[in-house]
Formats: sequence, C-alpha cells, structure tokens
Amino acid sequence: MRRESSMWRKCGLIFLIMGSLILAGCDTSLESLTMVKGNPDIRDKQKPGKLEIPTEEPSERPSEELPEEHESDKVDGKSSEEPATEELKDDGTIDPNDSDDESTPVFTEISPSEYPAKDPLKQAPVPAPPGTPIRTFYELSGTPPTAPGLAMKHRVFKEEPPKIVYLTIDDGPSENTAPILEVLKREGVKATFFVIGTQVEKYPELFKQTYAQGNAIGNHTYSHNYSEIYRSPEDFVANLKKNEELIYRLIGIRPQVIRTPGGTHGNFHISYYNAVDAEDYLMYDWNVSTGDATAPVVSVETILGNIKEQVPGRDRVILLMHDSYGKGTTVEALPQIIQFLKKQGYEFGVLSPEVAPILFPGGFYS
Repeated sequence: MRRESSMWRKCGLIFLIMGSLILAGCDTSLESLTMVKGNPDIRDKQKPGKLEIPTEEPSERPSEELPEEHESDKVDGKSSEEPATEELKDDGTIDPNDSDDESTPVFTEISPSEYPAKDPLKQAPVPAPPGTPIRTFYELSGTPPTAPGLAMKHRVFKEEPPKIVYLTIDDGPSENTAPILEVLKREGVKATFFVIGTQVEKYPELFKQTYAQGNAIGNHTYSHNYSEIYRSPEDFVANLKKNEELIYRLIGIRPQVIRTPGGTHGNFHISYYNAVDAEDYLMYDWNVSTGDATAPVVSVETILGNIKEQVPGRDRVILLMHDSYGKGTTVEALPQIIQFLKKQGYEFGVLSPEVAPILFPGGFYS
C-alpha cells in the first residue's frame, strides 16, 4: 500500500514538473513573438515570404475601433495600408502595363513653356525690326511680304489651277458696263470689277446687275481723287470706308479686295500697307495690262498686242482693263482677249481674300 502511494506521488511530481516546463516554454514563445512584432530591428531581419491573402471576408469592426489615419501615413495621397496594384518586373522596376485597370487614364502635366502656341492667323502682326530682309510678294502659302516696319497678317490662300487668269475691270460702272456684261455672259466668264463710289451713285442699277451676274466686286475708293486719298494713310482708309458703306447699302457686302488708283507704285509706302492690312483689306496690283489707259483712245490692235506680248510665260495673270468713258475699244477687244486666253489653256477666276495678291515692289522700299 505504501509502495503504490509512493509511486503515485512520484508520477504526480513528474507531471507537475512537465507541466511547469510546458508553461514556461509557451511564455517564452509568446514573449519572443511580442518582441519580434514590437521591435522593427528584429522584424526587418526576417526573410521576406509570400503574402498570403485570406479568402474569407474580413470581419467588420465598429468604426470607432478603427485607428485614426494621419497624413504622414499616406503616400501620394493614398493610404499606406492599401495594397499595391503594380507588379515588379524581373529587374525590380514597375511595369505600368501590368495595371489591373487598363482604362485608367494617364495625365501628364504640361509646363507653361510647353503650352501650344497661339494661332498665328489670329495674332495682330507687329512691325518688323530694322534690318528685316525685303520680300515684295505674298507666298502662296500665305506668308506676307516683309520689310522694316511692315506689319501684315498671314493669310490662307486656296489652291489654284495650273494656269489661271483674273480679269479685273476698273473705274466703273459706266455706259460701257452693260456691253461688257454681255460679252462676259456670252463667253461664260466672270470678272472682278473695282468700282468707284461716285460712279456707283450714277449707275446703281448697272452696279447691282454686275454683282447679280456673279462677278466679284472690289473697292477702288469713293472719289478716285489722288490729292484727296493720298494725303495720308488715314485719309486713304476713310475714302475706302465711305465707298464700302455705299456698296453695302446697295448689295449687302463689304469687299475686302481693294485696288488703289494708279496702282501702289509711286503712291504707297509701308504706312499705307500697314493701315489697309489693319482693316483686313487685301491690296491687288496687276502683272498684265491692256494699256487702255495710256491714252484717251487706244486701238483694238494695240490692246491685243499688249496682251499677246505680256501673257506668255505666266501661270498666274491678273489682267488690268478699264470700264469708263472712252473705253469703247476695250469692249471691242474683250471677246478676242478672252478667246486668246482660252486657247492658251487658262481658266478664269475672280479675286477674293483667298487669292494671293500681286503687288508692285516699289512701296516696300519706302
């Protein structure tokens, strides 16, 4: 009996010791885990392992139990607790093509210096500085002439046929306008009429008929008085404006194409070009002339000879003739002029702001 009691005591003592050891080991493991979790130095030394993502829904916690998030815990405006969506490539860099959301737009900030330049067509030109090379013509691309002090807009011109002629008829309307219109209609051709305001007032119905027939109207000043219009650029523009208002009252348009009496050579200089360009007018001289204004009456043969001498070798022709008193020979020559130009392969057009002007060079040097 004593022997059995002693055996049970020994067994109890062994179980007690073993239990104590087990409890001591658990405390040590818990303490170690606590130290690792709370000590960043120890945690950083752990080897990285694969992140196991739980498949079960996380249990909801009351909002008051969630820890407060501080700005210092955010990176680029996102919480540091949010999982990263980018994946690392083999070289350790982030592959932007591996984003889960391929529809997410990418915005690139543009610095002020990289903003698109303003449309040159909408910018007011500034006078060119001294030393600017002189170029006395418009390029077909729309680039204007250049000269020191010149300020002219860039233009947009339409594409033209390989050979084009623009018939221009100055100084009307007059008693010759009706027969000129008959010739144009019979030949199936349109022309550009640069009209004078005082003549429009004398022949308003002929003027209306000219426009109604499909011809273009250009502004040739109101008075055609050299001593009046060439006193200053301001006086020249005022004379144009007076004629413009008259034209507008009769046919409802404000022509932008203009021609100065006598042409720009000897009459225009930089200030005149700047003044008319600022009003959005386009000045047109010519490169072929009938010569019908060189004398009170010029023969048909002389007119035709001038045309046949000047036209060859030109792909673009702006041809000058006149519609005024004493120009009956111009009317007689007109059908032969048109037929000659047709045989030379020319198409006929009318002037508009979409047609590149021809300008005499003299005005750009003064």
